[in-house]
Amino acid sequence: MNLKTEKKEQEIGKKSQAVRTKLIERTSQCEEVSLRGQAALAQEVVQTVDLPHPIYIDSAEGPYLTDLDGNRYIDLTGGFGPNVLGNKPEPVEAMIGPQIEKGWHYGIPNGHQARLAELIKESSVAVDEVMFCNSGSEATMFAFRAARAVTGKRKVAMFDGCYHGVHDYALMRADLKSDRSNPINATLGAGIPEEISNDLMMMLPYRDTNAYELIRKHKDDLALIVIEPVQSSNPRLDNQEFLQGLRDVCTECEVLLMFDEVITGFRIEYGGCQQYYDIKPDLITYGKAAGGGLPIGVVAGSKKVMNSFSGADKTPAIFAGGTFSGNPLTMAGGIGMLEYLKENKETIYPYLHEQGDRIANEINEFCRSNNIPAQMMNAGSMMHLIFGSETIESSRDIDHSHYSLEKEFYLHLLGHNVIVPGIHLAFISFAHKPEIIDQVIDAFKKTFEDLREDGYL
Repeated sequence: MNLKTEKKEQEIGKKSQAVRTKLIERTSQCEEVSLRGQAALAQEVVQTVDLPHPIYIDSAEGPYLTDLDGNRYIDLTGGFGPNVLGNKPEPVEAMIGPQIEKGWHYGIPNGHQARLAELIKESSVAVDEVMFCNSGSEATMFAFRAARAVTGKRKVAMFDGCYHGVHDYALMRADLKSDRSNPINATLGAGIPEEISNDLMMMLPYRDTNAYELIRKHKDDLALIVIEPVQSSNPRLDNQEFLQGLRDVCTECEVLLMFDEVITGFRIEYGGCQQYYDIKPDLITYGKAAGGGLPIGVVAGSKKVMNSFSGADKTPAIFAGGTFSGNPLTMAGGIGMLEYLKENKETIYPYLHEQGDRIANEINEFCRSNNIPAQMMNAGSMMHLIFGSETIESSRDIDHSHYSLEKEFYLHLLGHNVIVPGIHLAFISFAHKPEIIDQVIDAFKKTFEDLREDGYL
């Protein structure tokens, strides 16, 4: 079906005109802040998370965000992933409040680091030791460095459709003109030396067994294979066979395997995708939920690899550090989050899977019955609405030509008081109770109906 996305301004229908007027009229303070920011900020937010209408948040609680003008929205942003318990959860607040009274940055180590490290170690049989840093990007950067140090090899391989942060080694993409089973990598954005892409990184095909053959072919150069066990660009849980095959071939070829669980750790299950798939990687990176919503990155894994941070057992030592790494406020927030998740995991995670599946199933059924070319992909509580009727196996199957339609969709959804970030990866939390989920589903359906009435679908 052809999607009518190339509508001229004068052809915008009544529903689209109405939502624009509504949003402009009710967000005057947000507009003022937007204009101030444009005059002073080189970049306010990365373009991929930009909203279709400028919204600035004043407060957040439970499943809601409230903007500067007092408008309340159901939050499907989830802080871009960490807010598994919702916004401003009481267990985290109860830990960081007393810590603020004591101080929030010392530089010298504090008493909380050992406890948070213990919780992370106890969550996974793959974790012997933990190293704290400040973001998921820092975590993957240090992990790549550690793998190179331990193995003495230079190349790191990642998968088509992946995202592993903003450092030079992570900002790789597959050249879409290359063979999907034998992708060629290229740099993402300017300022990254081509030598990194050409000599030090490698791209593998996602959910394609030719990846195993490429690993076998290049095993003498490969220090590390890194994968999002559930890709944020293609959230799905039917990855067991592919991931097990990947574990087997990495073992066979003596290449380290890393699960990047910055998004999925403590969200898919308490033990992350390692628990869900019962697969033991050599290295794991965490972020997001592990800090209770405060900035954090975590490198974890087997003692053999983690020795690179200390130089123990005559392992070549890497340099790793950061002024705010392991800061007491983040450590306290992380303890509050993980202790609550651990104590209540038998309730929280089944609920998140149940409600995430309910959203996907109801929206997909609505789209099928109304001949709407869109599909909701989900991995438990993380989901992504993709326009187009094609079967999705990897990011190569996603039609990116519907940008105008997607922007219009999320503008209307905002008008129905549901907020999803510009990257369109959505999250629900334990605070999104069934009646809130009902409202989310209703808002999606109404948005589709608005777009159809105006001739976009």
